[in-house]
Amino acid sequence: MITVGVKIRTTRVFFDTGGFLPCRVLSEDDPKEKSELSTNGACALNENDRGEEKHMKQGKNYTIIQNLSYCVRMTKEKYPILLLFCFLIIMANVVMPVITAFLPKVIIEEITMQKEIGSILRITAGLTFSLAILMGLQEYLDRLIYWNKLKMNVFFLHMVTIKGLTTDYRNQENEHFRKLQSESFASCNGNYSYYAQIYDAGVLFFSNLLGFTAFTGILITLNPLLIVFLCVTTFISFLLNRRILRWVDTNNEEKVSYEQKMQYIVSASNDMQAAKDIRLYHMTTWMDQLYKENMRGLLGWYRKYTAKLFGVSAVDSSLTFFREGVTYLVLILMVLENRISVADFVLYFNVVAGFSTWLSSMLGQINSLERLSLAMSRFRAYLEYPESYRREEGIPVAKTGLPGKITLEHVNFRYTEDGESILKDINLELNPGEHLAVVGLNGAGKTTLVKLMCGLIEPVSGRILYDGVDIRKYNRNQYYGLFGAVFQDYSILPVTIEEIVAESVDEKVETKRVEECLKQAGLWDKIATLKQGSRTRYDKAFWDDGINLSGGETQKLLLARVLYRQSPVVILDEPTAALDPIAENRLYEKYNEMMVNKTTVFISHRLASTRFCDRILLIDGGKISEQGTHEQLLAQKGMYYKLFETQAKYYAERVGEEVTDEVS
Repeated sequence: MITVGVKIRTTRVFFDTGGFLPCRVLSEDDPKEKSELSTNGACALNENDRGEEKHMKQGKNYTIIQNLSYCVRMTKEKYPILLLFCFLIIMANVVMPVITAFLPKVIIEEITMQKEIGSILRITAGLTFSLAILMGLQEYLDRLIYWNKLKMNVFFLHMVTIKGLTTDYRNQENEHFRKLQSESFASCNGNYSYYAQIYDAGVLFFSNLLGFTAFTGILITLNPLLIVFLCVTTFISFLLNRRILRWVDTNNEEKVSYEQKMQYIVSASNDMQAAKDIRLYHMTTWMDQLYKENMRGLLGWYRKYTAKLFGVSAVDSSLTFFREGVTYLVLILMVLENRISVADFVLYFNVVAGFSTWLSSMLGQINSLERLSLAMSRFRAYLEYPESYRREEGIPVAKTGLPGKITLEHVNFRYTEDGESILKDINLELNPGEHLAVVGLNGAGKTTLVKLMCGLIEPVSGRILYDGVDIRKYNRNQYYGLFGAVFQDYSILPVTIEEIVAESVDEKVETKRVEECLKQAGLWDKIATLKQGSRTRYDKAFWDDGINLSGGETQKLLLARVLYRQSPVVILDEPTAALDPIAENRLYEKYNEMMVNKTTVFISHRLASTRFCDRILLIDGGKISEQGTHEQLLAQKGMYYKLFETQAKYYAERVGEEVTDEVS
């Protein structure tokens, strides 16, 4: 009987080195190609990118043989001994049932031929001892395979992690990519992951195939039509089970969506940063309701799956009863007609049962392999997801330590092909050493603008130049090295303070340089009072002896990190949004002092905090609405003036209220 158990587990995670698809290189020397690189040219290049993304959304479904070959190739590369263990256990799996089938026949023949008791005992002992040895070997090989499967899991998990860490940033903003990432992590995470199961399924399939072949050779001497009958009825069961597999594959995205949402809620409930909001805003009931809604959706999915599985299992069981009943009736009639001996009856009885088991299990393993192959195809689709940014073959970035000129020419951007344009026809020149402020209302496109400058994302049309060269031509990793950034949603790992500042492991940290940067940032007095100084570990939630920093102290730590990096261009994307206006203004002034001779882009929705900048851009509706110095923009009496006056009035009222409260 074929047992169908299609269960696809997914776990959300955030994180290949493969799958690089280079973009077409356009030459600036060719006027036609230069034109293509400008307003319309980027469209042509990005249409190729979108074509690749559409192809990846469809997903490349490799065949079972291709995926098994891939798995064997990777295993041979990392832990070839695992393949030997799998081969040995396959041999043991086949030889044991063959000995078991022949053992009673041999003993009955010895008895019916009235052989000496010593001879019977020797044969029985020899065959039984062989079975015991094979069973022990089987158990030992199982343990060795389990350990080596775990090591392969770690290897595949590392591939998933590296892909997530090195992929083009725009891929991380792609929903389809993130789903592939989540499924890929699940496919190699844990002892019962898909990649762990593929070895078990492969061993079982080839064991069943060899056992089926051996038992077919025995049964063919009995009655070839009996083999045909057994194969046909078993194959019908196999086809029924395939319907379950197809349904699961078709409806898998729905299940993954429910699971991801539930896992996010579970993760949020354990998040220290979210804990205050959950309690103060009474979010428990709301989150519980969301969890239950998704749980009901998931249970509904499993109810539909179970109903389909029950129907198939009922038909499959009926076929099994019919198949084996007819077969045993034929054997009994043959004994009664003296066409086979009692010893042969016992042999064929065992062989028929074994034959049905081999065939059913083999076809069942084909279903399992197909299910696992689908997961492996998604895994490989994730690893092979298109990478359009140039890496090693890109133009090297000159390491002068001085900032270059950044130019945006007719830049347009939208996050999805059919989505709303975030930035529209942006033209901007950012001179070396210039301090530029980008201001505007929330959602105006300020963060998108700096992500384009940094090369994290690419425009839909237009181009971005650094020192006159389209940034798509540069080695992207080296280009990233030009920028030091502090984003509003910053990332700080739970490591030592000096590792945070240096963004490197302990043995590569320059401790004196870290200390100097902390002094410049104004945080050294705090760090110096700690028992372990800059070697103090950050995050109390992670370390018992760790520390947490206030909002202002955290911003100073991030400033020290930017100073240590010594990058010629610095991006400050509203990192102080959580601070009060006075604290933000002081911190921005400190940034301004520290960034002499560096190109700096300040982003803020508080206009007063950036008035010291050489130039201010006001972004509105995805366009540069106004630009100039603080005084020039106020004199224009335009949108900047209105926003500044509104904010100034608001803050003046707040200060007045605070003074009144203090007096009273």
